[in-house]
Amino acid sequence: MNVDDDYDDTPEENTGENCAHLRVFRGKCVSCKRLAFKYVHEGMRLLWVTKDEMDRIRKVESAKLLQDKKMVLVLDLDQTLIHSTTRERYLRTPQELLQNNLKDSLFRLSQPWEMIMVKLRPSVHTFLKEASTMFEIYMCTMSTRSYALQVAELLDPESVYFKSIITREDLFETSEKNLDHVLREERMVLIIDDSISMWSEHELNLIHIKKYYYFDSYDDWRVVSLSALGTDEGETTGKLTTVLQQLKLIHRLFFNPKFEGGLQDRDVRDILDRLSVLQGCTLSFKHFFPSDFRPENSCLWLMAEELGAKVSMDNLINPVTHVVTWFATAEEFQAEREEIILVHPKWLRACYIASERVSEKKYLIKPKDSS
Repeated sequence: MNVDDDYDDTPEENTGENCAHLRVFRGKCVSCKRLAFKYVHEGMRLLWVTKDEMDRIRKVESAKLLQDKKMVLVLDLDQTLIHSTTRERYLRTPQELLQNNLKDSLFRLSQPWEMIMVKLRPSVHTFLKEASTMFEIYMCTMSTRSYALQVAELLDPESVYFKSIITREDLFETSEKNLDHVLREERMVLIIDDSISMWSEHELNLIHIKKYYYFDSYDDWRVVSLSALGTDEGETTGKLTTVLQQLKLIHRLFFNPKFEGGLQDRDVRDILDRLSVLQGCTLSFKHFFPSDFRPENSCLWLMAEELGAKVSMDNLINPVTHVVTWFATAEEFQAEREEIILVHPKWLRACYIASERVSEKKYLIKPKDSS
């Protein structure tokens, strides 16, 4: 049933007990008065349901998404997708905005108590458009509902990207965020936020993104804003573009049929954990695969990607740290041994099994006599 906005929805203590009744009024079961849970449904419509009903919804809706090869993405708003300020010197006239060529990314919002200037993070529209093909998207912000809805109109003017918008009015705790209102299995949920501390219960689901500071900050005078430097993040090289590539990789790994077990055993938290194992390593598979073979179909290639390494079929990606090969001639060994580690593919498998970077010492390639 729909919730009346005029009543006090301060949460009471939850005893953890459930009931089988489905009728709920103002946060309590009509029959036995036990506490129910509120969640945001279909955009901004608030519903009260019992915990059992929430578990049922979570299971059913998650199965539908997986069938459509979609995961769930929860996005923070401020300093992740946008930056905003109330400083008077930034509240410029529309004519000045046009002169600065920022008319498509800089907006002035009117709130009952103040004016706010909002700067969209570069490539945010491309990010949302492409992410929406792989994920069901939620916004979760500590900002007020009226502010979040205004900004959402800038980010998603046709209301096609955000499944729900969760604001501070919906959260039981205003000091941290959680997934209580995202009725999907946590194993398929990714979170992107500039603050790690906000997600103490769900750090394993979190992709941390660098804060977006376009305006001067009230909170930290040591931060030099992008506007003060007369620059901005690049449309093709900015943080959202980088994160989008990571999301594409995670989505591909999550739904890859070559990995053991079905979708019921797949967990995005395991994928995120593995992605740090070979972070900073660049692996070349030069001369490893036949010329007519697509390397992305190889389990070794997929293992390297899942472990967070960059992969290449040549040595053009600089700097290459490892060459995965069966053998090397004396000339190849001499040419590459000073800067690049030549390793047997068993090293990659060992790293994958151990979920940590195993020492290369046992897997080093010996030079093969070129005669």
